[in-house]
Amino acid sequence: MTRGIPRAGARSGQLRRIAERRARAGRTAGQRPRAPLGARRPGHRPRAPERTGGAAGAGTGPAAGPEGWGQRAGLLALLLPGLTAVATLVFTWVSVTQVSEELTISEQGQIADRYDKAIERLNDGSANIRRGAIFSLQGIMEDSPRQQPAVIYDLSQYVRAHAAKKATSAEKAPDIQAALSVLGQRDPAHDGDRAIDLRGVQLADVDLKGADLSGALLAGAVFSRGNLEGTKLSGADLRGTALRRTVLHGADLSRANLYKTDLREADLTEADLRGADLTGAELAGAGLADVRVDGATEWTGAHRPEGDLPTATAVPVPPDRTTSTATPRSRGDAT
Repeated sequence: MTRGIPRAGARSGQLRRIAERRARAGRTAGQRPRAPLGARRPGHRPRAPERTGGAAGAGTGPAAGPEGWGQRAGLLALLLPGLTAVATLVFTWVSVTQVSEELTISEQGQIADRYDKAIERLNDGSANIRRGAIFSLQGIMEDSPRQQPAVIYDLSQYVRAHAAKKATSAEKAPDIQAALSVLGQRDPAHDGDRAIDLRGVQLADVDLKGADLSGALLAGAVFSRGNLEGTKLSGADLRGTALRRTVLHGADLSRANLYKTDLREADLTEADLRGADLTGAELAGAGLADVRVDGATEWTGAHRPEGDLPTATAVPVPPDRTTSTATPRSRGDAT
């Protein structure tokens, strides 16, 4: 029998038998069985299994797990002090806010107690105790500005009740003088809509030097022989007020209503009368040297035997002061 090229079928059977023998031998030796030779195409190499290492697969494979947890633990260790500091700050802020609110409530309660006790002592029979209550109210205004309108009302009422029925000398009424001094020394920025009301008060020899009585209601009051040097009375209602022989040197009476005010022998030297209404005022013997006036200053019917009423051009207005443009008020109108 002549030998020739073996058939394809015979060659495949031979290869399959060789592969089976190798598989049996591998199982006997505990080796991994190899793929049959016939399953591999000529020139084709089996693809190696993909590795799971690297940054993209960190923490996903068995070998990368411990390393990933270690990185997370290190990051947490770095962030922990910062997180602790933030938590401490938040806790401190909450605590401070709570303490501040509690202190505010406590202070308000203390102010209310002080106010009630001071008002109660204002009705005491001793003038010294009443004087102490007046200064207590002054402290309340300074510690709690929101109470200032109420204190102004109480002290104004106190002065009217004790000095409105008959002429009283401030030298013989230290409690009244104290009340007026406290009113004059307040901070007007906290007055709100409350004005000092001393209408009809009769108090001679009062000392209100440098006091701030701007916008005060003083109609019909008697302050004869008083010391109001440098006192601020801008916009005050002084209709019919008795200021005879009163020192008003350098006082601010701008835009004040001085209708029929008694200013006989008063010292008005360097007083500011710009925009003031002096209609029918009594000015006999009053010192008017260097007073400041403007076109809005009203002198109609003012009684001045000397006949030397100042004019708007008599004394130039200092460059650092603005000339008032207020229009004259009608007779008897309140400020």
